[in-house]
Amino acid sequence: MNKIIINKEENLELKNNAINIEINSSHLTLNISGKVLINEFNKKELDNTSITINLAKNSELLYNRFLNINNMDTNITINQDSNSSLEFNHSIIAHDKGKLTMKSNVLGDNNKTSIKIKALTKDLGALVLKCTTDNKDNTNNNELLESLKILMLNEEESIIIPDLLVASNEVEVNHAATISGIKEDELFYLNSKGISTEDAKKLISEGFIINNLNISSKQRKELEGIINE
Repeated sequence: MNKIIINKEENLELKNNAINIEINSSHLTLNISGKVLINEFNKKELDNTSITINLAKNSELLYNRFLNINNMDTNITINQDSNSSLEFNHSIIAHDKGKLTMKSNVLGDNNKTSIKIKALTKDLGALVLKCTTDNKDNTNNNELLESLKILMLNEEESIIIPDLLVASNEVEVNHAATISGIKEDELFYLNSKGISTEDAKKLISEGFIINNLNISSKQRKELEGIINE
């Protein structure tokens, strides 16, 4: 796939594209039409990007976003018109304090919206994760999924603030939000197979992050390299 590097404020039109993207600017607007695939895998010191994504009618977007990050204060806004499909998968490894704010506006009818965020906190990492899905009034036949999970490998405090705003009776909604550490029974099982506790934690945490993304085996290998840098 082609790669686009964004170094300044941009307003991009993407139609029937499959791209890798690297965002180094503070503001980016993506206008989506047709079928679009975006992969963004990056290791950064800081992410303070504001991203706005506009899905036109009859469009489909699969966005896989992975950050191995120290500090973040990221804002993502998604506006979805009728007969569109969104799958937004965001994986984060947080080494320091950070905040992610997401707002999804479902504006039309017959939309599918899936937002899945998985974050791993380690070292001094802690996150405030706020996600709002807003299904507007007088809309019909929309399907909404909002899944927010943080796996803690430290003793820092993280917060999830989930919101589902539904102003229509004609909507199917599914929702999950969890913060947890690695389960002892998972460690015990892997230890019983001869895997050390340190390696077991690494397997569990990498699987947690990578399996959140809808990517190929080749891209998984690429991502493993970024995780282990």
